[in-house]
Amino acid sequence: MGIVASLTDAELADRLPHADKAAVKEVYIRYRELLLNYAKKMLGDDDLAEDTVSDVFANLLTKREAIKIDTSLQSYLYKSVKNSILNQFDKDQHRQQYINSIREFYQKGEYATDELVLERDLRRRIEDAVASFPPKMKEIFDLSRKAHLTRRQIAQATCVTEGTVNTQINRALKILRSKLTLFFIW
Repeated sequence: MGIVASLTDAELADRLPHADKAAVKEVYIRYRELLLNYAKKMLGDDDLAEDTVSDVFANLLTKREAIKIDTSLQSYLYKSVKNSILNQFDKDQHRQQYINSIREFYQKGEYATDELVLERDLRRRIEDAVASFPPKMKEIFDLSRKAHLTRRQIAQATCVTEGTVNTQINRALKILRSKLTLFFIW
């Protein structure tokens, strides 16, 4: 049994900042299993617990000069494990939030963009088809669909019979259907 093994926790803690690798090794021997069990209880994952405890000891070794232990060594180590786990939870939560926001943007953004493109294309095709109607048919169709007039009101406004209005609207719709069939099939 070496000299370091006979030191108290307080004496070990005092030696850590002075680049004493033997002190770090002794802390590892004393607390690894305890910290590992603690991490396993918190995480429910043996491998992740092992990684967490290893990271705590790696930090203890690499940052030992900057370590300031104001409590007991045991409290410091348990707090280090707990903080490491909480940091991991935060990273995982932020990572998951980021993934979810990207997924949501992709799903909504792509869907909304596709929908807008299709809507604009459909509107343009309808406008082109209506623009190609004979003048009287276009006038009657516009009064029906844009001004929302009844067939009787359209007949009075255009000085034609209601039968003519019905015929013109039906022909206009037939032309639109034929011109837009490929669009809807696509």
